[in-house]
Amino acid sequence: MIDDLNDARRATRLIRWYPRAWRERYSEEFADHLEQEFAVRRVDLRRSLNVAYKGLVARVDDFGLSTNAVNAGGQTRAALGTSFVLMALMAVLALNFWSWAMLMWSARTYHPIPVDATTGILTVTTGLLLLVLVAMVLIVLVSAVRQIVRGRGRRIVTPLAFAVGSVAFLSYSVRWLPNVLARYSHMFQGGYRWTHPGPAAYGLAFIAHRVTQPWISMWNPGISGEPTSQAVMNDLAPLAVLVFAVAMAFLARRVELPRIGERLGSVTVVLLSILSGVFLLTLVAWFTAGGPIYAAFGETGNIAGVAYLVFFGLVTVLVSRSGLLARKNESRYARNHIEIVGSKIV
Repeated sequence: MIDDLNDARRATRLIRWYPRAWRERYSEEFADHLEQEFAVRRVDLRRSLNVAYKGLVARVDDFGLSTNAVNAGGQTRAALGTSFVLMALMAVLALNFWSWAMLMWSARTYHPIPVDATTGILTVTTGLLLLVLVAMVLIVLVSAVRQIVRGRGRRIVTPLAFAVGSVAFLSYSVRWLPNVLARYSHMFQGGYRWTHPGPAAYGLAFIAHRVTQPWISMWNPGISGEPTSQAVMNDLAPLAVLVFAVAMAFLARRVELPRIGERLGSVTVVLLSILSGVFLLTLVAWFTAGGPIYAAFGETGNIAGVAYLVFFGLVTVLVSRSGLLARKNESRYARNHIEIVGSKIV
């Protein structure tokens, strides 16, 4: 009896390498198989490593990055969650790179056509990227609130709390932002003239650069005279963005989305991949077309700038893959569903 109990515990520990969806579907059968293996061979390091490896592969599948999804219907939600995490981190970097490009463009007295074109495309792409991410956040949050009101919010309370807490931290770290907006609105000749596209874009770029630069500068000692508490919050801001993105990913997978959200899920992921790819290619073109006047990556530094470009490339590849797999699985799932319904009718 004691040996059987120990074997069951060992099997449970090994099965924890696998994601929740896999465990809910296969845990009982796999636990019986492992217990039989333990009866034949008590200790086998290769077996344990193999289970751990297969579990990690299954977790990658669960992120919507593989064709071996446990639940074909949930592939879209997995792709949405993974893409949101990656694109949220990229959005911070994209906002900083765009703000630097806009400031460098405004500082020139002569504007070559390639620089004008690439700066304009970066502006449009960054704006669309932020709009899509904000729309995703609003849809998920509204759906989460509705689910809680209906009394079915137990599974989403924890990620919702993390999302709200991380947003509160980020808001406090940029608590000076309203004063800056008000001050620069009256800085010169009517301020940035927020109703005019050109001055408004420059003003937003200036403020966006001031917000994001301390967040992405590696080993930034802080601005002279800046309080230590503010420097610490700036250093923790990227972690807060990551926590928010992961919390939203969990919400996207657990919340009861409206029907239109389910239908547009894979399309949204594909759109995000297109925007990220266009931004990356345009940014490279901006560098090669003579966009920068001073250092290529400004205050960020060349090493960090190159690392961020590599990260852009990885995000584009991963989001594109998850979007295409979600579309493929969605089509296959719909086709199989129609066939089953047809067989019932017949």
